[in-house]
Amino acid sequence: MSLALFAIPAIAGGIFAASEYLMSKNSKWDVLSQKYRLPGAPPSAWRACRFVQIESQEGNTLKRTSYSYGISRVSTNIWAQLFPKAFVAASPAGLYLKRQPWNFLHPAILIPWTRVSSVKTNSGTEHVTGLVARRTGLPGQQFQNNIPAAVAGIVNALAGDAVTIQLSDPYIRI
Repeated sequence: MSLALFAIPAIAGGIFAASEYLMSKNSKWDVLSQKYRLPGAPPSAWRACRFVQIESQEGNTLKRTSYSYGISRVSTNIWAQLFPKAFVAASPAGLYLKRQPWNFLHPAILIPWTRVSSVKTNSGTEHVTGLVARRTGLPGQQFQNNIPAAVAGIVNALAGDAVTIQLSDPYIRI
């Protein structure tokens, strides 16, 4: 009985630490934090994000890591509202990103605006069809044109807008 009392929390802690390590490596947050670690005090006006996705390309492979409880704005998940997956803030210095304090391998970062090559705001429908296009290699516009207006309206209402930020160094899409 006493061995289980110590073994179960140790195993759970090990699984959490391994998960944190894999998420940091797969998302390239470790690369971003080496280049853009937040040098000083963070801003006070953080906005909660329930969905953040980081894409990077290695050779012919597109790697995508999502930090998400789901992308719906109409989420009834109280956990997602109390503990968002990520936080974002902006200032003249750049774009700030951070995760929850227990995400110990995801330190807060400040990406200077000089490293941002483009910023694009898409509707929920444009974002979803773009994801399908990147996964399948088919043109996203083809899917978007065939979505009935009522369905597109529902997707846009539930998902909201998605902002895509393309970095130039390293070549990563957030």
